[in-house]
Amino acid sequence: MCKVLWVALTLVLVALAGCGPEQAALRAPGAAEDDSAPRRTLLAWHGSLIGSDRQQYLACFAGTEDELVLVLAAFEVVEASEAFHNAVVAAYGEDAWQSFERADGARVARFPRESDWPMRITLVRTGALAFGYLPGGRVPMHLVEDRGAWRIQAASLIPPGQTAEKAAYYLFRWSAALRELAQRVGRPGEPAAPLRPDASRGALEEKLEAGELKQADEAIHYMMMH
Repeated sequence: MCKVLWVALTLVLVALAGCGPEQAALRAPGAAEDDSAPRRTLLAWHGSLIGSDRQQYLACFAGTEDELVLVLAAFEVVEASEAFHNAVVAAYGEDAWQSFERADGARVARFPRESDWPMRITLVRTGALAFGYLPGGRVPMHLVEDRGAWRIQAASLIPPGQTAEKAAYYLFRWSAALRELAQRVGRPGEPAAPLRPDASRGALEEKLEAGELKQADEAIHYMMMH
């Protein structure tokens, strides 16, 4: 785990040390009173997630080191969920995935991939602050104007009752367990049981210590409420 956190911190520091031309695109010199500048940040955030671009993703956030490690853990959740989806589709087809995702008790969901999805986010801007309500979300993402660029406040992803460090730990563990499960899908000799939500949850419980799955579920649930 220490090695994972060291790698995470390295990526965070690289992203914050110099954002390059991509970050320059987030600046909005002439958009003092409208929401176009913070929306560009949300567009970059969405694009980095569906494009698996860690550095660009981290450049969309502002926060402490612990908070940014949590942000990276959230990125890993999206990546692991996509890996599980791809494994299911490759082995059993898209219909099998749709059945799994609709089933009661499913704990794996794909991040929205539609290119117009960020445009459906409701943005409310007040000076140097903005609040983004994602489609179907109940808790807004907080954005702040930071050194001429708009960034998402990483602290807004911390689940109630957890610290950023603990939540990141649970999410990294959950992601690693899901990746292991994805590798079993469709393997010769492996049953199709992981496609049942109860079986996939059982497989995750085998990989996580007592209480870790519950804490990871709470962190993911809070993340999905945004």
